[in-house]
Amino acid sequence: MNLSTLIKYQALMLLTQGLLYFGSEIFQKNPHDISTDFDQKIPVIPLFTYIYILWFPVIALFPIHLYQASPPLYKAYMVTWMIELAISTIIYMAYPTSFTRPRNIKDYPGGWLLKIVYHFSYKGLNCMPSMHCSMCAMVLFFTFLAPDLSLPLKLIYTLLPLGILLSTVFTKQHVILDLVTGVLLGILSSLLALAIL
Repeated sequence: MNLSTLIKYQALMLLTQGLLYFGSEIFQKNPHDISTDFDQKIPVIPLFTYIYILWFPVIALFPIHLYQASPPLYKAYMVTWMIELAISTIIYMAYPTSFTRPRNIKDYPGGWLLKIVYHFSYKGLNCMPSMHCSMCAMVLFFTFLAPDLSLPLKLIYTLLPLGILLSTVFTKQHVILDLVTGVLLGILSSLLALAIL
């Protein structure tokens, strides 16, 4: 498979994900607030927004690098992605979740960028499971399985997902339960894909 074909597959998956993620919001009513007292104690650190937005290049580039290292693992990753996306959408529809994000953050370092992130997720829906977290778990899982992935790429695709996982709670885009369920979904979807294949 050549690079242009890989990019087309990526674009199709990302488009499908966007349509399902934002499309499901149209049908959601009365979302549940699943934040806890512990979540209220976690500080908002807007500088983590710079790490949070790195999720987008990670999910766009990782499958391409994985294919170059191991086409069979790439296939398993793509099946995992489909499973994760289907399960997430079902959960978003069956049990919509949301919570109130903080205000008055623009004066903090990085606050301007976090304001922009909040603007694009203004409805605050589809929190659990966090797709940021489930896909980071998938990247970590397949990075661990790919022996032919170069050491620099292994470091990138280990450290960035871990940082992104932390960023979801320090930017107040997600609560702990969103993170935990997202990671579990990513791992379980990966195991299911490998079992199918």
